[in-house]
Amino acid sequence: MWATHFSMCLAGTFSIALSGWFRRKAAATSRQPTPAKNTFPQSVEVITGKLRVQVFVHDIMRGAEVIPCWSYVTDGLVEKHQKEIILTLKRENSQKLEDYPRGLFELFAIILDLAEKGQLVDVGQSTLFSEDGFQGDKDFRGIGYVEPQSLPGVEIGAVPLLAAVILKGDEAQIAWNFGLTRVTALIGMKYRHYPCPIWSDLQREPVASIHEMDKSVLGKITRIGIRGSYYEEQNHIFLAISPSSGARIREFLRPRPPTEPLALRTQPDPRANACLVWRPNEAQPMAITPQGSDGSRKTGAFLAFVPEQISNEVRSAEDGFYLFLANSDWQKIREALVSGSDIFIPPGGKNGASIFIEWQKPRGYASPVTGETYLAESWTTYQPEGTSREAKQRVAVSSNRWVLLTSERELAARTTAEDLAEYSNRIQDAVDAFFTPQERRTQHELTIQVVLRQEGHEVRFVAVPELSADMNGDLHNRLSKVPAPRVGGPVKFELILSIWSIVTSQ
Repeated sequence: MWATHFSMCLAGTFSIALSGWFRRKAAATSRQPTPAKNTFPQSVEVITGKLRVQVFVHDIMRGAEVIPCWSYVTDGLVEKHQKEIILTLKRENSQKLEDYPRGLFELFAIILDLAEKGQLVDVGQSTLFSEDGFQGDKDFRGIGYVEPQSLPGVEIGAVPLLAAVILKGDEAQIAWNFGLTRVTALIGMKYRHYPCPIWSDLQREPVASIHEMDKSVLGKITRIGIRGSYYEEQNHIFLAISPSSGARIREFLRPRPPTEPLALRTQPDPRANACLVWRPNEAQPMAITPQGSDGSRKTGAFLAFVPEQISNEVRSAEDGFYLFLANSDWQKIREALVSGSDIFIPPGGKNGASIFIEWQKPRGYASPVTGETYLAESWTTYQPEGTSREAKQRVAVSSNRWVLLTSERELAARTTAEDLAEYSNRIQDAVDAFFTPQERRTQHELTIQVVLRQEGHEVRFVAVPELSADMNGDLHNRLSKVPAPRVGGPVKFELILSIWSIVTSQ
């Protein structure tokens, strides 16, 4: 299994080399100047010229509760093709601001050392320490890597980022054997935070024991960890897989019998609004959801395929789903997993179960305004809230869509959805007023690029077909005067509007 093999390599490195490694690096770390007391964020040179860590002091709100935290953010890993790491630690009330644990710097230095050797980590993976734990703390047994979340008060540049969460007791072994999502969902349930809290609490108790996992049916099926996610809705499965998992899946499947069941260990799907949770001895299925969610799209820790069935059927079990399949459909799915092809198995039989498998291909967006091309490993489509009847009716603007050129994590840290939506409405109102006069009632597609900054905003656009010079200047003047929201950092997006011709009788 991929994740197991990875963890074994890391565990060996830690158990054999940690003490000597610390001794070699201690002098380099201790020689660095100490940041000014109570001045945050503090920047610490962990390895001179190679690795720097910033430490932020901030609070996280959980309902009415205020959780004081430190966040450690690395700078230097991305040069070794490793995503930068953010680790957020709960600060106890008795701890002073300057009392943040210095030992964690050594953890980031080790991650850099391993990255230089080609041992990289990503979402869904985990680092398993030796039985001695981290720096002799036997309860601190590992690190899990999840998608980052925006944190007010923590400024992060436009770099690839992973969030690290501390695994206590048997949690690291459970993540190794059954996947990290099984552990993070339990932590999410403990703290009532969907899909899991990004902060780590060194004082908390482990959420499960490895002995309890002996009862899991997942332990009785062949399984492989992938970079991918799924959600289930009304007996339909939607599975998205990263191309980075393709070679691993092929190597895993090819030598195995064609009718052997398989479980994919997955991460929470961003399209879902509920995540299954499993505790041994619980008779009823459990899930965690975001506030206000109806829980209709469920994601989980695994998706299992079970062939040699009469018809296709979807069933939930523990913290995942089983897709029972006729052999012919399983073979089609198996071939798609090996070849890296998209596939859709339509509903059939009385249960109407279906599955759509999509390989997330890097896609680009070429801006009509600047000609720049923006690439992303995947794009997620979110359905708009409300109905078309609730949308504001305009005379000239007939449709619109957004292209966000700033990551969701950065958007959440720098502005609010409400402010952006209000600003977008004001932009569309200005465009609508511009094209409403009779002489301007012609069909256009208008792409407006907006860059919001703390010191001001910039608006550019291109129209197809082109506008006259006078119309171009008039529209630019109107758009530039639209009041822009305040932001905590650069926010960039494009608004694409369809302007339809309006035919009236003379």
